Amino acid sequence: MVIDHCSISEESFFSLVHNALSVQRADDGFFRINRFTAAQKQEASAHPLYRAMANTAAGACLRFQALSPVKLDIRRINQSLLPRFDEEALDLASLYGRPLDLDESIDVRYQDGRVDYLPLKNGVIEIGASEQVTIFLPLHHQVEVRLSGEAESIGRKPSTYLLLGDSIMQGVGIHHPSQSLGAQLESLMGVSFLNQGLAGTLISPRMVQELPLVQPLGGIIVGYGTNDWVVRENLAELRGEMFALLGRIRKFHPRTPVLVMTPLWRADIQQAKRMGSFAEMQLALMQATKCFPMVSVADGLSLSLRSSYDDGFLHPDNKAVAFLAKGLVRQFG
Repeated sequence: MVIDHCSISEESFFSLVHNALSVQRADDGFFRINRFTAAQKQEASAHPLYRAMANTAAGACLRFQALSPVKLDIRRINQSLLPRFDEEALDLASLYGRPLDLDESIDVRYQDGRVDYLPLKNGVIEIGASEQVTIFLPLHHQVEVRLSGEAESIGRKPSTYLLLGDSIMQGVGIHHPSQSLGAQLESLMGVSFLNQGLAGTLISPRMVQELPLVQPLGGIIVGYGTNDWVVRENLAELRGEMFALLGRIRKFHPRTPVLVMTPLWRADIQQAKRMGSFAEMQLALMQATKCFPMVSVADGLSLSLRSSYDDGFLHPDNKAVAFLAKGLVRQFG
């Protein structure tokens, strides 16, 4: 396929994209890659952090065989994380209580296993003729991309797993997107992963909606609760929201296996929040799963490599995420 950024269609470009739902083409040939539907983005618009993070391509990648030299133009899109003048928004930064390190790269993985970790900036990435590559797009920053050259798409995996959750699912704590949870699971299991993690979010039932999927869903991993523990008032509310979320999963994906992962270890685990202890929160999440068929629970504490946290507090680093990925694979057995 000859890629001419002046005329390439959304359908042709999307054939090179993995782990995404759709693409949108601008008049200048740059493409935005979407991991959420327009309706889901509207649902996420209640907070500036959610709005910004919902526009990232976390987990998505370009995968192709270059038949000629190929150029990939990168354009960063800066988005405000500040509330609009007329909106009230939860101050997530003060709740987190420390700087959030979102530095990251764009990663190019070659067929022989080499990986180039390239600075995230406006510019051009050049791929040589005959190279087979996977280009991992940023987890936390929105970019638009444009290709020119001749490339052949590489076949998609036979099924897709869906990741639902908060910043840990999206990839906060990971600075190279090729080391994200979805990328690790894809390598271990040989399936695709659609990452619908959203930094800062609470359990959000209405974010579960019908999806225009290319492959059937092989499974769903749900990873919420750590933010709810800090923000929500009581355990009954927590149980109700998780019950509602699982109900919507069953509405749209009635026969898909679901794995609910209780929250990972965090440094303040011994503190009591308004809703109760960390253990009580875990139990409430487990109780919410009891009425649903084909839903299992993974103990997040046993999947936590506590010595390897990027911020020393909440977000696991690449080593801990690799440990988590192997544990989740064992859960799916």
